Amino acid sequence: MNVLVCAACGRPLTEPVRPLPELPERPAYDGLPDADGSRHAPSTVPRGTYAVDPEPSGAPFVPHPDPDWFGSAVPGVCVLDPDGPGCLMSAGPRGTLVVHPEDTRGHLLSHPDVHETGCCGRPGREGPNEVCGGCGSPVATEFSECSGPYETHFLPGAVRVEAAP
Repeated sequence: MNVLVCAACGRPLTEPVRPLPELPERPAYDGLPDADGSRHAPSTVPRGTYAVDPEPSGAPFVPHPDPDWFGSAVPGVCVLDPDGPGCLMSAGPRGTLVVHPEDTRGHLLSHPDVHETGCCGRPGREGPNEVCGGCGSPVATEFSECSGPYETHFLPGAVRVEAAP
């Protein structure tokens, strides 16, 4: 088992997690409330695991080459363009480490300068929205809007993977 730690101060940012060989396929979501009443889509990775996302993730977002394209808008990869038709696609970092957001509880704080809201959660459009609970360094983006998978993406240079104590 491993933990993800802040590259700036060494503080643990997750519960113990084990690596997956690849990022699982993002789950389908029917939009119905979960058992607890929330409307989060299923997480891409199960609790207690992490995976590397080879695709770009998060901000900045740029116009999709086809302005009429309305394909699967996956948070972190593609979002609807608030200023016009079509989608914006991520031009953010590749190689983010994806964890289930519940594996970060008590380790991360909301970024004080990011004030984004969605109808059911955080869309992650404005860049890293979570900081290290120790030193305040921006380390991750939580995607918790109902329109896509419930997941947290850690910036590759902001964290290290270490053996769990």
